Amino acid sequence: CFTCFVLPRGLALPCFSSTIFSGPNGPKYHNMNSKTNQPSKPQSIHLSFNLIFKSLMLSTVLLMFIQVELSAQEVQYTKPSWYFGVAGAANLNYHDGNIQRLNAGFATPVAFSDGQGIGVYAAPLVEFHRPESMWGFMLQAGYDGRKADFDEMVEGCNCPADLLTNFSYITVEPSLRFAPFKSGFYLYAGPRLAFNLDKRFVYKQGTDPNLPNQEDPLDVFQDFDNTNDIVISMQVGAGYDIPLSTSANQTQWVLSPFVAYHPTYGQETRTV
Repeated sequence: CFTCFVLPRGLALPCFSSTIFSGPNGPKYHNMNSKTNQPSKPQSIHLSFNLIFKSLMLSTVLLMFIQVELSAQEVQYTKPSWYFGVAGAANLNYHDGNIQRLNAGFATPVAFSDGQGIGVYAAPLVEFHRPESMWGFMLQAGYDGRKADFDEMVEGCNCPADLLTNFSYITVEPSLRFAPFKSGFYLYAGPRLAFNLDKRFVYKQGTDPNLPNQEDPLDVFQDFDNTNDIVISMQVGAGYDIPLSTSANQTQWVLSPFVAYHPTYGQETRTV
């Protein structure tokens, strides 16, 4: 904020000023335009000094306010060691092996061998890793969907047949976390303990396309038997932490895209 200083004998230097006044409706701005040297009365000198005094006071308050804001912005928080959040993903499921006897009371005319599907994975997440350390710990526990749609087969009656499975689990996945470059990139690995939640299947049989005007048989909705209630396996994966907050924020938000691989070892859904 620039101010005008008044010289003796009522003479004022040419200046440009923007002075802040406080009125009943809040701060107002008053523009003082360029003035030439002209005689003025002592009353105007006194008024000018009052304006200078008010302007200097307001300028000091504004500077103090700005200084406090700048000091507050200079506060830097260290990176936390504990992280709490949620993990979500799409499971790409692949099933192989011959499936024909689905339970004690139902078997398909032909065996199904290859199935693929996309399931939902969602779990709360807890992580611990110190900012200066490469090692850490992760724990996820939540819903793990393993649904699949098997390749269509043709039965002896020239009828198409489809099999859909809907296995799902409550999974617990503790993992060891390793950041080799002390950066956002990290690797992790650990065991997977899964408790069976759903084991339904849907069997659909069509009609011979060469024989029109036939009604499709009713779909079969049942459960598999001889399933493993508990599945113990492992996982390996990698991810990258992307900070969404600056170090000036007390609460730190991080986006961490990741990919995980679950090998076939220990993934058997049934005992037969």
